[in-house]
Formats: sequence, structure tokens, C-alpha cells
Amino acid sequence: MAYEIDYIPVGEGEKGGDAIALRFGNLTGPRTEQTVIVIDGGTKESGETLVNHIKTYYGTEIVDVVFCTHPDADHASGLTVVLEKLNVTTLAMHRPWEHAEDIKKHFVNGRITSSGLSDKLEKALQHASDLEAIAKKKGVQIVEPFQGVTGFNDALHVLGPSKEYYQGLLAHFRSTPEPVAALGFLAPAVRAIETVAKKIQDFIHIDLLDDDTDSTSAENNSSAIVFLNIDGHKILFTGDAGKTALHLAADYADTKGIVLTGLNLLDVPHHGSKRNMSSKVLKRINGVIASISAPQNSDKHPSKKVINGLKKYGALVYVTKNMTLCHPHLAPTRQGWGPAVQEPFHDYVEE
Repeated sequence: MAYEIDYIPVGEGEKGGDAIALRFGNLTGPRTEQTVIVIDGGTKESGETLVNHIKTYYGTEIVDVVFCTHPDADHASGLTVVLEKLNVTTLAMHRPWEHAEDIKKHFVNGRITSSGLSDKLEKALQHASDLEAIAKKKGVQIVEPFQGVTGFNDALHVLGPSKEYYQGLLAHFRSTPEPVAALGFLAPAVRAIETVAKKIQDFIHIDLLDDDTDSTSAENNSSAIVFLNIDGHKILFTGDAGKTALHLAADYADTKGIVLTGLNLLDVPHHGSKRNMSSKVLKRINGVIASISAPQNSDKHPSKKVINGLKKYGALVYVTKNMTLCHPHLAPTRQGWGPAVQEPFHDYVEE
């Protein structure tokens, strides 16, 4: 079975995002023999690019499912354009405000009401709220992508987050009140203060990736982690998931007999940030090809240490920067498109 996966470039400098379109099936046949999926939409501008890309290269205005991995603007904003301008069958997104009753016990202030908490979350997470409103207006089915959700004859499998983990993370969203302290592994660590990075020499035979505590934000760790198996070709999309979320997804995959090593394509989380990847994660989740959505002219993304770490596990690493990346398998040739340049191994990386 053929497929093509397209990474649309998003942003410049330190403002990037994710915008991914893909299709699989009989790509030279009728639309009824193909499945089209969008995973995140970046900004409004990249949302417009996604719409034009799908019309031009996929030859359709119908999208089977749109995933909003998490409510951050650099992933959700462009999806409002996709929902408005294309015919979407299903929207897969978490609706934090629907969980207010279940999570209100997690807060120090015992007088918080579920309705008040729900309103606070919906107002704070405006991009996600807008997506829900458009979907309802257009009659689009909405599902929450929790661990265990499957689709397309089990070709698609959501590996994370579990509902329990997600609700624990909600208590730590920036838009929620002060949470109780004792939430165990559900509570993200306090982020370390940024310092000027020193450069150190790296070698292919040593391991420099950090295995410290997870300092990823609760919003990022709530990302939907989506696995595709297309005729034995294994593809993993990670949004902005951090180390904890990735380990939990790998734990779940183990119970289902899903092998996350040697992936045909690994979508590297959070634009290649060093906060989201470790050697322990890479021992469990690695790929032959690693694809990174990162803006051009960024000093931090992707991390050279992460690029080297991926290459040490055998990956060819590609970064969008200002170009659309296409990862095809048995897909039709596109006139004017050429081979992408993979990232080199870097002799010096940030400490």
C-alpha cells in the first residue's frame, strides 16, 4: 500500500509549529480508495498552505480525520482554516472543559465548581474552543484521542495519553488554579532556568542526551501520540510529548505487541527540543527516518544534541526549516520536487 507524508514549514526564528498532511491507500486510484489525515495545522498561514497542498497534491477537498494533538496555538490555530475550507469527517481533539467535574478534586481551592472550571478552561484555550465550535457548526464528528482509540481497520492506533494521565495533567495547565502537590508522576517538574549553552564535542560512540527529570509543560505532555501501521510500515507522530508521555506510550505499546524501534518514520517531538528526548526514550522509540518540524533561523530547534542522538540510533534526520518535506512510499512522482538533504552529524553540540 502506498503513502505520502508531508511536513509543511511553519514560522521563523523561535516561533515554529507543526502542520502535517498524509494519505495512504491506492494513490493512483479514486478518492474512495484513499485515506487522508491532517495532524496539527500550525499557524493560520500554514493552515492555508495545508488546504492548498491537499487540493493540489491529493486532489481532494475531503479529509477523513483531523488531529489536534494539543491546544497550543502553534498546533491548533491553522486547523481552524482546515475545518472551514475543507470537508472534514472527524475531528480528533481533547476538550479540557469536558473534564472539569472529574478534575476539580485536584485543586487546593475546594470551592471550585465544575462549571466555573469548565468556563475558565474554554476561555483560556481559545484555539481549541474555536475548533470545537467550527466542527459543531459544520456537523463534524468529534472524538477525544485517548489511548486505545483505533481506526481504519486498526491501521491507526492512539498510544497516548491515557484518560487518567490526561486528567492529571489538566490540573497543571497554565489556565487552571493551583493544584494539590501530591499528584506523583502526573506532575511535571519545574522547568530549569535557561542559561547560555556551552558547546562540547560529541562523538558517534558516546551518549550525551540527558536523562534528567521531565520538564515538559503539562500542555505538551498531553499531546496525542498517534501510531500508523500501513502494510507493515510503522509511523509514529508525537506532537510535543515529553519524556514521561513517551515512556507511558511505549509501555502501552508493549502491552499491545506494537514495536516502536526501527520505525519507518519517527516524528520527533517538539521541534527537536532536547527537553523532550533522552537516550532512555531512544532505546524504546527510534526510527530509520526521523522528521522534525522546526522553523528556519532558530538557535534552539532542532537541538544538535537530539539530531546526533537520533543518528546514533541509525536515523536519517530531516528538518523542514523553510521547505515542505515529503516522505513517500510507492507514491506518484511530483514534478519539480527533488531529494531532501539530511542533517549531518554535528561535531559540537550544546552542553
